[in-house]
Amino acid sequence: MLFIQAPARGRFDAPHRRRSWRTVLLIAAATGVAAATQPWLRVRFDRLFGDHVGPPGWRANAGFTCLCTCALIGVLALSETRTRQSQQAVRPACLLLACVMFAVLLQSHVVGPGTLRGVTATWTGCAYAALAAGAGLLAACAARFLQMPRRERGAPAAGD
Repeated sequence: MLFIQAPARGRFDAPHRRRSWRTVLLIAAATGVAAATQPWLRVRFDRLFGDHVGPPGWRANAGFTCLCTCALIGVLALSETRTRQSQQAVRPACLLLACVMFAVLLQSHVVGPGTLRGVTATWTGCAYAALAAGAGLLAACAARFLQMPRRERGAPAAGD
């Protein structure tokens, strides 16, 4: 008659709500890793100069940052347990890493693609996918961090 017993005390969040941000985080991290392995640059005027693509994205500073950070955040999210100590260690670290990665990706896109083999270059779809994955990763990490109780985030309580 275990089904008659009262539910255990604790957090009454829906389990699917807690797992949904983790799923978004893992999908965004996998997208970022996959996008970093593809070329991010191509010749802008391909009819005039031929269809040339640049090296894989991870060979640039922003691409390497994207590759390593997405992989690290994915591993950290998978290693997180339900314990408070684990969440207090993992979630702020993931948020910090995601902020730095998104800043590097955004700075790279603001500067522009530059040239490829002496010809004006443009971004490929994978470069934009990496930027979108970085934004998704940042949003998921921020949402997971904000799900923690205020006192566990290191912020002063409302009465302090």
